[in-house]
Amino acid sequence: MGTWLNNDKLYRKFGTTQATVQKGGEYRLDGPEHMIEVKLTLADLTQTETIQSDTIFFPKNARITKVEVVTHTAAATGTAIDVGLIRSTDRTTEIDYNGFLAAFPTGSMNAAGLTTTLYEATTYNGALIGTTTADYAGHISASMTDATAFTAGVIYVRIFYYMV
Repeated sequence: MGTWLNNDKLYRKFGTTQATVQKGGEYRLDGPEHMIEVKLTLADLTQTETIQSDTIFFPKNARITKVEVVTHTAAATGTAIDVGLIRSTDRTTEIDYNGFLAAFPTGSMNAAGLTTTLYEATTYNGALIGTTTADYAGHISASMTDATAFTAGVIYVRIFYYMV
């Protein structure tokens, strides 16, 4: 039914909007490491950076160690995607739109079960991998890199980090 960003910077939902199923969650692993996983349906992406879950906040002061992309359903026809962060306090300001995945190509998502792990100095890694986030918590965002739409594809993006 509706949403509102109030004066306290709290995102409020009303009516049936409150019951929207979210696409991901946060997991604590053995030891100090944490992992956030987000399910992306590639055909739903546009060229506009879009928040993927209202309930998942990527924390500030987190050291990002790696990102995994697990293909559930093979991608078709699209070119590439970006995955990054939008500031959660206003839901519009860029932290880094391709901080996790930068122009990650369809060819890396073209077979079910394919898993790609990105570290600080790997191809298609975003600039946030290997760094510590600062200043603001963020929502995970995703977009297509050009106007070529995806007709199929479901992936899981897993972001591994620890708190400093």
